[in-house]
Amino acid sequence: MMRITLRQLQIFIAIAQSGSTTAAGEIIALSQSAISASIAELEKALNVQLFDRVGKRLLLNDHGRAMLPQAMALVNGATSLENSFNEIAPSILIIGASLTIGNYLLPTILANYWRAQGIVLGELMPPLQVVVANTADIVSKVVNFEVDIGLIEGPCNRADISVSPWLEDELLLVVAPNHPVLQENGEFISPDLLTKANWLLRERGSGTREALEQALLPHIAQLKSSLEFNDHEAIKQSAVQGLGIACLSRTVVRDMLDAGKLVELKTPFGKLVRRFSLLVHHQKQVTPGMQHFMNHIFKNQKDT
Repeated sequence: MMRITLRQLQIFIAIAQSGSTTAAGEIIALSQSAISASIAELEKALNVQLFDRVGKRLLLNDHGRAMLPQAMALVNGATSLENSFNEIAPSILIIGASLTIGNYLLPTILANYWRAQGIVLGELMPPLQVVVANTADIVSKVVNFEVDIGLIEGPCNRADISVSPWLEDELLLVVAPNHPVLQENGEFISPDLLTKANWLLRERGSGTREALEQALLPHIAQLKSSLEFNDHEAIKQSAVQGLGIACLSRTVVRDMLDAGKLVELKTPFGKLVRRFSLLVHHQKQVTPGMQHFMNHIFKNQKDT
C-alpha cells in the first residue's frame, strides 16, 4: 500500500521552493496548518526528516535534497498523464534559451513555427513562454523542471539530461578597425598580441566564454580582461568603441561587420565553431506539444 500521495509531494515541492509553510500555502491555496500537517504525515510515512527548522523557515536537509528531483519528476509525470487524456487542454510550453539563441535566433524560429501552423497570435493560441539566460542557468532550469525544453550554446554533460546536437555556430574574434592589435604586419594575429590585449568577456557560465577558453587557452597564456558582461550587445558595442577584443557569434556581429564598424581577426588557430544543443530532462514526460516543437526545430535547422 502506497503511504505517500502526490498532494503531499506537491506540498513538499512548494515548501522546498518557497522556504516556509506560509509561502507554500499561498502557492497551493491551503492553510498553514494543513500544509504543516501534510508535511508531518509525509515525514512520518518516510520515517525521515526532510527539512531543517530554522526559525520560521524550512530548509531542505540532505534527505530533502535527495528527494526533491524525484518528487518533481513524479508530479510532472502525473500532470502530463492527466493532460494527455484531455485533448482540449491548452498546451503552454516553457522554452529556455541561452542568450545568443534567445535574442537572435528564437524570434525567427517562433515566427516560422506559428506561421507553419496558420496560427495568428492573440487569437485562441495561448502564448509560449520564453526564459532567456546564460547556458549554466538554462541547464539548471532544465534540471529543476522549470522549463520544458532548453536551447543552449554551450556543452552539457549531466547524466540526467538528454542532449541533442542542433545547429553549428561560428564564433568570431572582432575588434574596431582602429584597434592597435591590427597594426601588426602579417596575415594572422600572433598569440603574443592576443595574450597582451584586453578582452571583452562574457560572465562565467556563458557558453560563448567556455567555447572561447577551450579553443584559445591551449595556445595562449591567458585571456586578460578588465571588463566582463552578461549581455552580447554590451560586448559588441564596447568592441565598436575600441575597448578590447570580443568573441561573439557571427549572427550577433553580422550587422557591425557589414557596416565596417568591426573587423574580424584572423588567427593561426583555425575556425572556432561550437554546437547549439536541445536539452530535455530524462524524466520529463514529452507531450505532443513538446514533440511538435522539437520536430519543427530539427526539420528547419538549415533555414534558421
